[in-house]
Amino acid sequence: MHLPIDFRIARHGVIVLLLGMLTGFFIGKFHSHNLGNAAHLTGLIGGYGLITLGLLWPRLNLRPAWSTAGAWITIVSMYLNWAGLVLQDAFGKTGSSLTHSGPFVLLAAIVLSLGSVAIILAGLRANT
Repeated sequence: MHLPIDFRIARHGVIVLLLGMLTGFFIGKFHSHNLGNAAHLTGLIGGYGLITLGLLWPRLNLRPAWSTAGAWITIVSMYLNWAGLVLQDAFGKTGSSLTHSGPFVLLAAIVLSLGSVAIILAGLRANT
């Protein structure tokens, strides 16, 4: 079954929202309560943002290839924002080989987020 892209964006928004809510239950288990709180709020805000973007997406003036690419870039960046904060706390205090994975995941999320914003802004242009 092929679902419209706006429905997929909203569905992933609900998943990110759920991850944010579940993270809230474990803030006390984080090494840094600030990072736990940041991951919790990032999940909540990112989830609501994706749900809202799912409602806006059909109104964007984008070609089909740009629409699909922009949607998936946006979805992946939201997951990476949340996961980067969780990884930064989980592996930031140990001698694990993943010690520095959090900042790299967050950097990838920032780059993808900037690309997502650029595509969305291009889609908001008026039809001429």
